[in-house]
Amino acid sequence: MMNKTIIASIVAITTAFGSQAATFKGPDSEFIQSAQSIGMTGHTWESPEYIASAMPHVYKFSHSYTLHKGDYVLVLGKAEHQLDLTQVVVEDFDGAISAKDFLANRMQNHNAVIIQDGKIVHEHYGNGLDEFSPHLDMSVSKSFTAMAAGIMAGQGKLDMNAPVTKYLPELKGTAFETATVQEVADMRTAVKLAAGTKEKYWDVRLSNAQGYYGDEASKPYPNGTRDFFQLITERQDYEMGEKYDYQDVNSEILGAVVDKVAGRPFPEVLEQELLQKVGVAADAHFMSDKKGLGMGSTGMNMATKDLARVGMLFLNEGKNAKGEQVLPKQFVADLWQGNDDVRSAWKISKEVALADGYYKDQFRVLEVGDKRILAMIGVNGQVCAMHKETNSVIALNGGYPMAETPRFAAMQFHQFVPAILEALE
Repeated sequence: MMNKTIIASIVAITTAFGSQAATFKGPDSEFIQSAQSIGMTGHTWESPEYIASAMPHVYKFSHSYTLHKGDYVLVLGKAEHQLDLTQVVVEDFDGAISAKDFLANRMQNHNAVIIQDGKIVHEHYGNGLDEFSPHLDMSVSKSFTAMAAGIMAGQGKLDMNAPVTKYLPELKGTAFETATVQEVADMRTAVKLAAGTKEKYWDVRLSNAQGYYGDEASKPYPNGTRDFFQLITERQDYEMGEKYDYQDVNSEILGAVVDKVAGRPFPEVLEQELLQKVGVAADAHFMSDKKGLGMGSTGMNMATKDLARVGMLFLNEGKNAKGEQVLPKQFVADLWQGNDDVRSAWKISKEVALADGYYKDQFRVLEVGDKRILAMIGVNGQVCAMHKETNSVIALNGGYPMAETPRFAAMQFHQFVPAILEALE
């Protein structure tokens, strides 16, 4: 009979590598000690002084999953004619500036990959990174959580129109009790967060419960993020589903729903049923609480070029380069089409000041001039923008030192992205 220790070792190796299951790991103590030598900690990395240094490494401060790349890698060729950002003009308040300088100096960009017709027309990597280096994607992660939900819905395992309590009965008695999964995915729950978080989308108790800034703050939350859900008991003065209000907790709940219906951590769904089928070239990392619930609102750390590879799905009805249906065709079509519910909810949100459009399934569709852009967006300059007319994807990762500023939103979607799309046209 085989020794039990040997059997256990074989099982562990098979789980982590043989079947390419995501590997769960704790904070990286060696990295944390090294970061402390410059004063960067789990509490300070997000400050303007450290954010650029932290962006390739944030997942090391928390628990996380390694999402292993598969055997298939989508090779992206270069277009014959490259886009020269020194020759693309962006108009700013003080006159014209090259897109290269605008991106690097005013938007604090690190990496950019621009694809048209399936080929790279521009790529650059800075901040010590290359095409395989991970970069924190901030709220771009929300769109990945929604993709995991879309995959589960496409497999018949998740009814997006069902009450969220069907899957998470522990939400009975909370502000989410009457919400559907779709309303959670569309951020149409308009719940009240903790005092002092007005006009913000996060609640510091959520970050603490997750261990987002390190394990120490999570000690009062023995069950991690799930303990935070019980604290949200009040809603704003809107009917459920009426108003779009961008709040991280919705993404966390959506991730917990996917865990339940998939019977495994949703980052593993992303690894096996999204990233490996897309053909990513590098491992990604998805941050998690100490109990293994992925940080659905902010957990993805991946290479910018791989982010662009994922973006290509939305120009091809959810199919990968081999013609396989990776995302459900209807999920992708519904994102591009929208509906009356999400459009009316957008009109009474604060984001209507940015552009006409809507928020659906953790994606934004923005109508900027004559351009219609489907976008995954992160707060410090993380973007994956898709545009059908030019058949293009623009993937950006950066470290802009301030969050939630109208200036930065305008720079991204009223200045830089339109200038690039016009150049591609």
